[in-house]
Amino acid sequence: MKYSEIKMLFNEMLFPRFEVEDFVESVTEGGEDFEIGNYRFIREDSIDEIMENELGGDDYMLGCFNAWFIADVLDIDMDVIEAMQEAEAYSAIGKLVKSMGKLEDLQKAYANADGYGHHFNKYDGNQDELYIGSDTYYYFREN
Repeated sequence: MKYSEIKMLFNEMLFPRFEVEDFVESVTEGGEDFEIGNYRFIREDSIDEIMENELGGDDYMLGCFNAWFIADVLDIDMDVIEAMQEAEAYSAIGKLVKSMGKLEDLQKAYANADGYGHHFNKYDGNQDELYIGSDTYYYFREN
């Protein structure tokens, strides 16, 4: 895609907080995950791995999903997860998810259920897509 086409696309989308040049530079440098202004851009072919890595970095958060969701992913009785959550053993649940090798399954189920915006967009939970040539970027407003 030509620079002029990208600039026209950005003008149509009304990205008010940054210059299109910053985006073009990030894309041409092979950027798969970058922030410009109050937006985070993640290339489609990298988003699942990035999300999985972020989820895996916080055992406590992994244990905070709904008990039925975790039990379904782990294929264990929901009462076990509920008891652990009642005991505030959220980090232990997160460690269990990872030790059972189910982090990728949890990430995929989470993305399928809620999309990517719920995880990446702290502003309003939305996800939007931007097509640049043959690449798709998801973008998320951060504040």
